[in-house]
Order: sequence, then C-alpha cells, then structure tokens
Amino acid sequence: MRETYWDFYKKITYQFFYYKRFQIFFTAINNGVSAFCGLTALSSVAAWGLWKSYPLLWSTLICAAQLIQSAFPKMPYNDLLCSTKFMICSLDKLLLDIRHSWLAIDVHDHTDEYILKLIAKYETQYSELVSQFFSGTYLPEIKYCEKKATEECISYFNTNYSR
Repeated sequence: MRETYWDFYKKITYQFFYYKRFQIFFTAINNGVSAFCGLTALSSVAAWGLWKSYPLLWSTLICAAQLIQSAFPKMPYNDLLCSTKFMICSLDKLLLDIRHSWLAIDVHDHTDEYILKLIAKYETQYSELVSQFFSGTYLPEIKYCEKKATEECISYFNTNYSR
C-alpha cells in the first residue's frame, strides 16, 4: 500500500509542476502579445513619416494589433491562467500535507487501511480543488509543459528522496 501512496504523491506533484509550467508558458504568451500590441501602437505614431511609403503595411499592423487587443481579454486561456494561479497556491498546501503524511508513513508502520484512508482523503481534496478552480474545464495537454513538469518532478524527488 505504501507504493500506492507513493504513486499518488508523485502524480499530484507532477500536476503541481504542470500547473506551474502552464502558468509560466501562457504568461509569456500574454506578455508577448501585449508587447506586440503596445509596440505596434507606439511605432505607428513614431513612424508617421513612413506611412506614405508603406501605407498597407502600417494599416495591416495597426488593424491586427487592434483586433488582437479587442479579442485578448476573451481568449479562453486567460480564464485558465487565473484559475491556475489560485490552484497552484492551494495545491502547494495540499502537497505539504501529503508530504508530511508520507514522512509519517515512512517512519511508522501504518496499516494498509490507514494508508487507504489517507489516499482517499487527499484524492477528495484534490478533486474539490479541481472542481473549485476549473469547474468542468481542463488544462490542455501541452508537450512543452509536460516535458518541463516531468523534469521538475524528477528533480524534486531526486533532491528530496534520494537515498
């Protein structure tokens, strides 16, 4: 039963790192889009003299920037970014509880029934967090975030539990 708890602990830790990577990834995208829109708006005024040389280019850039800026708040991942921000904080606390329980399991000889109750308790808490912050929506599977989360998870367990 200890292996089952350990697998659960690894799964939740991976989820934690995935949420963090998702947050970092889409925050970078948001910053890039914001920078593009801001620079386009500023450069269009600064390059007023070039308007005569390349009117189609400047019109297209300004139009694209305005379309992006108007649609930007409605992008679906913006809601997910907000949700992940709160999920990360709550999941961090849950992981502390899971870790403390693991250390107690590692030191004491607990029964399988006790360990099963712990797993059920933490699964329920995790499920409640997902329901609270994502209410039926799930994060998309992004290979880059999965890869980084896996690397961070491996590093975490190697650092904290290598014997």
